[in-house]
Amino acid sequence: MKRAALVVVAAAAAASALLSQFGEGWRQAGRVEARATGRVPETTVGINLFGPQTYNRQQVFANLIAQSEWFQSRGSGWTPMPADRLDAAGWVLRLDPGQTAPRPLVLPDAPFRPAFVRCTFLGSGEITAGGVARVIGQGAHSIDLRLTPLGAEDEGAWIELVRTDPVDPVRAIDCRKAGTPAGVRFDPDFLRFAADFGVIRFMDWQRVNDNPRIAWNARARPQQASQVGAGGVSAEDMVDLANAVHADPWFVMPYHADEAYLRGFARLVHDRLDPDARVYVEFGNEIWNDGFAAARDARAEGLARGLGEGDPIRAGMERYAERMTAAMRVWTQVFADRPGALIRVCATQHANPELARVVLGFRDSAEWVDALATAPYIWLDLAGYRSTDADRVFAALPGAVDRTLDMAAENRAIAIAHGKRYIAYEGGQHLVTPDIDLARAVQRDPRMARAYTRYLTGWRDRFGDTLTLYASTAPIAWYGSWGLREYAGQPLAEAPKYDALRRFLEARP
Repeated sequence: MKRAALVVVAAAAAASALLSQFGEGWRQAGRVEARATGRVPETTVGINLFGPQTYNRQQVFANLIAQSEWFQSRGSGWTPMPADRLDAAGWVLRLDPGQTAPRPLVLPDAPFRPAFVRCTFLGSGEITAGGVARVIGQGAHSIDLRLTPLGAEDEGAWIELVRTDPVDPVRAIDCRKAGTPAGVRFDPDFLRFAADFGVIRFMDWQRVNDNPRIAWNARARPQQASQVGAGGVSAEDMVDLANAVHADPWFVMPYHADEAYLRGFARLVHDRLDPDARVYVEFGNEIWNDGFAAARDARAEGLARGLGEGDPIRAGMERYAERMTAAMRVWTQVFADRPGALIRVCATQHANPELARVVLGFRDSAEWVDALATAPYIWLDLAGYRSTDADRVFAALPGAVDRTLDMAAENRAIAIAHGKRYIAYEGGQHLVTPDIDLARAVQRDPRMARAYTRYLTGWRDRFGDTLTLYASTAPIAWYGSWGLREYAGQPLAEAPKYDALRRFLEARP
């Protein structure tokens, strides 16, 4: 009891100092005080959006080819289209004799039934189609398709550029489902899905885990032919999506972003985001996780700078704290006129709370942070489990949920001690197995809904605030079964994680 009382007193003192230094806006006064007094704030459920690539089976953009890139073919397989064959916007400039340019279409949402699509384009040339797409009509600058998806996990659809005039190449291709107005940017069904969430984290849309080194003037733009290239989705599209569904966006700045990139991104968000919205900003993704190149870079840089007293892990986290602080200073300057709209996030490893102590205790880093975030995943080691072991998995899941939430309590105590909010940048189940039959059995079992209900209500009752689940829509795979659903439009009866979430959201007062 004495230790708990000291933590509360320290938290209250820290919150008071922060509020007096930065004003009411910077520290979300009510939320800081809630942590100091032990009150649990209302839960906001957020979502991490999976990358929009076509294989994730989620139509995001109204244009069905915006989520893919060009390939080349000479009749036997596809390979990436060489960059020198594309113009600045990403359209094919020319084709060699015998060469074609396939381009995948994202499949529309279930229920699976024929969908009619019209592709319009500028320029002179010829387009055909393949996979579950069939040509049913053609005009001088259009092609009509019928898509007949069956729900098979390995099916696909594509258009194929078979001829283009080098003087007047085919360009500005726009493929839309019948009835979708020409001026609509996002698929209406996707907007309805995204509208369920109060926060949208765009880490995968930004391709941060690729450890990019992209100059601000070379970033992705909305007018480009693809939104899944090296630059990811355009910042304009991400802000516009958040505005469209009235959600707070959560952006992750690349670890190697320079000041011009940070300032340009912050200024675009500042000027384009709904002024009533807030923005979460995080620097780097899981810089503690040496599975990512950025984390290895941070560790090497920290050691080279003499940080961490020779301990590689500590050196990496102290270097993260250095670079995070510099990035947050830039965003703070840009949002100086409305500081309450900015939530600056420090993210550390859920299972190792000591890393949060290192980062928040390094120099003045805590002064530039509003929230500590971890990833409270429900985890089990499935090594040695067989496809018939679903009962064994579900017998262990309640204990796994409780252990995850207990670890969250320790991380929250660190946040409180520094006068910060405690939130989750990712969360949900983390059951990874190369046995696809086991993965399917577990992920599709109705008992998964019970595990999610236990997890969601446990978070709501003990912590509240922002819980950002990982992730939206993606198929079951050997590298994980992260999607709340396997494909867009999947019936709730076949998607127990999403079903539990929907029931949780609908039960809110």
